[in-house]
Amino acid sequence: MKTQSGFTLMEIMVVLVIIGILSAAFYPAVSGLPEKAKVNEAKSRLMAISAAIESYRTTEGEYPTDYLPNGLAVNSINNRSEALFLALFNAEYTGQRPSEEWLVNTDNDEATRNLTVLGNRSLFEIGDGWGNPIAYFDSLHYGDRRATIIMRDIEYGDEDEVMPHRNSKTDSYSAPNSFQLVSAGSDGEFGTDDDIYSFTN
Repeated sequence: MKTQSGFTLMEIMVVLVIIGILSAAFYPAVSGLPEKAKVNEAKSRLMAISAAIESYRTTEGEYPTDYLPNGLAVNSINNRSEALFLALFNAEYTGQRPSEEWLVNTDNDEATRNLTVLGNRSLFEIGDGWGNPIAYFDSLHYGDRRATIIMRDIEYGDEDEVMPHRNSKTDSYSAPNSFQLVSAGSDGEFGTDDDIYSFTN
């Protein structure tokens, strides 16, 4: 007599059901890994930019301003972020700079003249891991105005506004004597729970 080898249809179905159950159980644990990696990368980037700002203070004696020089830009969008870019990439500045790979230009504007070590007049912003500008606030101007930022993803309506972080207990500005950096996080929208801040009190 010949014996048949192989799986029956019922055995295959049972195996598929087991694989489906295991996949459903482990999916939540592994599905967020790429996003967590981006968040960690964004936090590392903010720390590196903070170190460059501290290097600027050591070299220049003060924190970079978050105001652009008068007449340099054609609009007021992304100005605080662009001011940080100009300070850290200024042709006369010799201290630590962030990576040029992090530069974005979400409003596609140019300065009226080139003040940087780069070969063009583009008014870049330093971007987060999602390609959106990181908002920069010098403590001297926390209360002056909101920062208007153009986000990379048009799904969120392009322009967004961001304010410096406040202490939830005292309602005073965090890092009152230095600076703040803010990333809009994975949703690309400021003022939501996934915003990422970098400041020291």
